[in-house]
Amino acid sequence: MDFNKLDNNLKEEIHFEILAFANAMGGKNFFLKMIEEIRAEKPNPLLNKTGTFHTSKAKITLSKSMYKDTFSVLFDAIRREDRSGDMLNGIAPKEYKATMNMMRALAKVTITAESKEETGGTYDFTILDTSEEKKTKVTFVFKAIFFYHLDEAKKALAFKSE
Repeated sequence: MDFNKLDNNLKEEIHFEILAFANAMGGKNFFLKMIEEIRAEKPNPLLNKTGTFHTSKAKITLSKSMYKDTFSVLFDAIRREDRSGDMLNGIAPKEYKATMNMMRALAKVTITAESKEETGGTYDFTILDTSEEKKTKVTFVFKAIFFYHLDEAKKALAFKSE
């Protein structure tokens, strides 16, 4: 996904959401450092059995731990969503069932990022946006932190509305 190719209303919405998250972490630099540390950790910190992991700037907690199978289906769904606009477009029945099970499992999962800085706070977000019926999408904040290149988060932070 390319942030620059989105329409201005969506860019503005994403900018404010990412900026609120960055401010809750203590600032833009702390937020970007947190993303870099999450990316450097192997295996992916989302697969932690306790659902909790730490960076030097934040403590991140999932309301429910994630399994490797669910994670790989989520990753495939994100790639499909970026290509076609919908994570269920043109998939085989077996993949459809796995994707629906992943969506059911992650629909209510909330991720809480708690800053370790004195000036920071906490920020809660979900993995899936289920606000529209039959149009479930993975939230941009989740993708920016765990999947997209760091430049996408930087573009969202630097966006200036006209």
